Amino acid sequence: MFRYLPEQASTFASDVDWLHHWITDLSVFFTVAIFGAAILFAIIWRRKDGKHHPTPRILGDHTLEVIWTVVPTIICIFIAVEGIRIYKDIRTPPKNTLDINVTAQQFGWEFEYPNGKKTNNFTTIPVGQPIKYILRSKDVLHSFFVPAMRVKSDALASMYTYVWFNPIKTGEYQGFCTEYCGAGHSTMLFKVNVVSPAEYDRWLNDNSKEMMMAKMPPEDKGRELYTSKNCVTCHSIDGSPKVGPSFAKLWNRKEILADDSEVQVDENYLEESILYPAKKIVKGYGPLMPAYEGQITQDEIKYLIAFIKTLEKGGLAPAPVAAAATTAAAPIDLTKMTSAERGKHYYQTKLCVTCHSVDGSKIIGPSFKGLYGKSGKFSDGASYVADDAYIQGSIWEPQAQVVEGYPVPSPMPSYKGQLSESEIADVVEYIKTLK
Repeated sequence: MFRYLPEQASTFASDVDWLHHWITDLSVFFTVAIFGAAILFAIIWRRKDGKHHPTPRILGDHTLEVIWTVVPTIICIFIAVEGIRIYKDIRTPPKNTLDINVTAQQFGWEFEYPNGKKTNNFTTIPVGQPIKYILRSKDVLHSFFVPAMRVKSDALASMYTYVWFNPIKTGEYQGFCTEYCGAGHSTMLFKVNVVSPAEYDRWLNDNSKEMMMAKMPPEDKGRELYTSKNCVTCHSIDGSPKVGPSFAKLWNRKEILADDSEVQVDENYLEESILYPAKKIVKGYGPLMPAYEGQITQDEIKYLIAFIKTLEKGGLAPAPVAAAATTAAAPIDLTKMTSAERGKHYYQTKLCVTCHSVDGSKIIGPSFKGLYGKSGKFSDGASYVADDAYIQGSIWEPQAQVVEGYPVPSPMPSYKGQLSESEIADVVEYIKTLK
């Protein structure tokens, strides 16, 4: 009757959905039957013509009593047996699972693979391979939930817990923390990326970036993080104005905050600004930066601070040779991609990912999920429909018209000259896939 559950991406998802739908359908049927009968009897034996009409005096019906006792009992037993069977499948992992350790903390997820590789807020796994996530919390109670896989389990600080499933289709699936864990609970999301076994093996054994980063001095690691953590989108390193203050000559500078108080830019201020950017906002800037708590480690913060210190004289820090070599060593052949795949590539490399989500969540700009064909209003009250022309105009001239509910003027820079019409057409094709 009600079929609104997400797609089935694991082997036992169909069993979970079948039992869920069966219980729902039965509940609706008996609710309508019982209340419908009550309403019908109230109508039939209601007071008519100002007179009381006595109802029939029924002393009992053993057949009816047996039916309404035996039938619900059989149904309850059946549901209990099926529920136990399915629960046993969900809680009994096979011996050949790929074990991945998961550490939850406010407000992010760290995944560690058997070979030591670690990722933050995303996990890549092979299709057709039973996966077991071993859960532990560093602080408060969290809950690991992947709707498409039909698995959920609490992550505790006092003991290990686990979930397991066997993914049956490739794709990217959204994961959540479903136990309120503090102010940043709603941002504690992660992605489950299911790929082919060959692609998983290449990804797992590709440690070129980690090796390159390990050999860098702290300031060069900071420069790499400046790009990979998307600081580059809002903070320049040459003094030019962007959405946030420039990093050039930032170290040891005295900043005037929105409340007219003054603060010295030191290690403590920079750490707080990265983890909790809304606490101290520099005068003249808006509260647009997302909190990086749970998304960045203490070591990474140290590297970023070391990089910012090199910009004390306002000059550009030299780009690390190893990073440049790594980038050049892995060219991407866009001609072999579909239009939508090229659009996804531009979305990730042109830093659209910083301000526009693909899961419906609100960041600095509108989400790309469900955007194409959507109608809405601009800040001046005019209406729009998100078609090809609208998207191209928004990319080339983002200041021309800003969507209602978002900052005016728009913090987005113009991409005219950075994205061609054909590249924008690819981005549009990618957006069309995000329904």
